[in-house]
Amino acid sequence: MARQTSIEDHFQQVEEAVAALETGELSLEDALVRYEAGLRAVRQAKAQLDRYAARLEELRAEPGEPPAAG
Repeated sequence: MARQTSIEDHFQQVEEAVAALETGELSLEDALVRYEAGLRAVRQAKAQLDRYAARLEELRAEPGEPPAAG
């Protein structure tokens, strides 16, 4: 089973993509590839944060009480 990428790893991937794009030295194709990689890392990080938030809500709920909506 593959190890899940940490939230810190996702943030590092975003930082690397932004740094590469900011140089202005990439070809259009390479810039698009880097942009896609950064966007994918942002989406994965957001999904991970959403899962963490849901877990926290479950932990904070009183026994027998449904978790808070939204």
